Order: sequence, then structure tokens, then C-alpha cells
Amino acid sequence: MQAIAFLSASGGVGKTTIAAHLAHRFLNEGRRVLMVDLDPSAGLSTALLGEAGVAQLEEKRRTVGDDLLRFLRGEDIELADYAVTAKLGIYKVDLVPSGDSLSDAMGLAWYSGSRPSPERLLRQFLERSGAASWDVVVLDTLPFYERRYTLTAIYAADKIIVVTHPYGAEPFRVRRMYNKIAEIVETGADLKAKVLINKVDGSTKEGREAFKIVERSLNLPRFQTIINQRVAYSRVPAMGYLDDRKAREEVESLHREVKEWLSVELNVY
Repeated sequence: MQAIAFLSASGGVGKTTIAAHLAHRFLNEGRRVLMVDLDPSAGLSTALLGEAGVAQLEEKRRTVGDDLLRFLRGEDIELADYAVTAKLGIYKVDLVPSGDSLSDAMGLAWYSGSRPSPERLLRQFLERSGAASWDVVVLDTLPFYERRYTLTAIYAADKIIVVTHPYGAEPFRVRRMYNKIAEIVETGADLKAKVLINKVDGSTKEGREAFKIVERSLNLPRFQTIINQRVAYSRVPAMGYLDDRKAREEVESLHREVKEWLSVELNVY
């Protein structure tokens, strides 16, 4: 099992959309994929299940927050019993949806004093709840303005994809986020992070100089693939990018880079 966390410094950079498209590529090659929505506003869950579907699961207490609360109470959890099935194009993906109870679980873990290392909660939960049954676990979390969620995802992840765009102050926000994480995370911890440049508009100066802007601002490892601004990417869960040749080529290129990045840990078949 390889856990990939998707992080961002700000909202609106396309992090959740990228997570869904990369999950689709892993499904396409026959991997078992689990998506975990770590945002109490349930953006990923709503995109895949609809508002009514998310509300129904919240009522039944079948969200990641409810699972974490059970785990915090010492109950044995099997993710296979709580994950639901959602459509990504023609494929089915397993999803642990989110909801308001995630805020309750995070508050209990971080502020009650009941756990000496609250940032490791999700990692311990995944290890003890059968997440190893999946090949790839995709963690989609809140932007960095809610640091508890970012740190929890970092400690749970084997690899981290930081999604940004080259416009305005966003690259500098990413640098501030990365520097702050380096201060908080224990000395010697390997963040295993790469930056993905998303939402690039080639008709703008910033778009044409995306690599230069991000390198000048961040000086961090980055993917060679750039994801351009395309309407096709908004068509989730239908995965409309498949009907746009350039969009498909971009996602396939990113998938190849990520697979190479994971090659030491992920069995190739």
C-alpha cells in the first residue's frame, strides 16, 4: 500500500480534481484504489456521490470522522466495512467520505490531551484498519490554513503532491507552507514532496513562464508535467478528460511520473 497525500497552500488550485484524475489512471491499470476525503466540507465526496449521497452517509455515521471517533474510543475498525463505492468514469473506486464529524474527531485527537502524537492518528488508523488491502490510498485534505489536517496527512503519507498554480502570490504561499512544515515536522523527517503546477493558461505571461516562476519562488522538487487549464478537467466523475486528447496526454504524463516516483515501493504489473 502506498499513501499519496494531496496538499495545497490555498483553496481553488485544483487539488481535489487532480487527486480524482490520478486515482482514475491507477484504476485504469488495474490497481485497487481507496480515496479518503479529509476535508469536513466533503468536496471530494460530494463530487463523487452527490449532496444527497453524502448526507445519507453522514446520517448513517459512515464517514471518515465517524471511523476516527470509533478508533479513538478503542474500537476495532475494518475499512472494508465502511468504504463505499463510487464511479470514476467506467471504473469503481472505494471511498471513505467526509462530513462534519471529521472536525469532531480532529478536535478530540488534537485538543483533548488523550493522544500524545495526534499528528500520527491517521497513519495508525490506516495501519490498523486494513488499508494495506489497497494498492494506492489517495488522501485529499484541506488547504494549509487548517494545519492539523495537513500535518495529519503528511504523517500518514508515503508521498506528497503539493498542487499549486503560477499566478499571484500562490507560489510564495506554498513556500511559506513548506517552510512552516519543515519547522513543525520532527527533525530528519523526509517530507517526500513534489510540486505539481496546475491550472496553467498558456496565453498569459505567467502561464508561459510557469516553470521559472515556481522554481524562483520555491526551489523545490517538481513534476515535469504541467497541467493546463481545460474545461475537460471539470467533468468529474464522468472523467471527461478522456475525450480531450491534450488533457488525456497531460494526465497520462503525470501518472507516468508518479509511477516512476513510487517504483521502489509499488509493485509494477
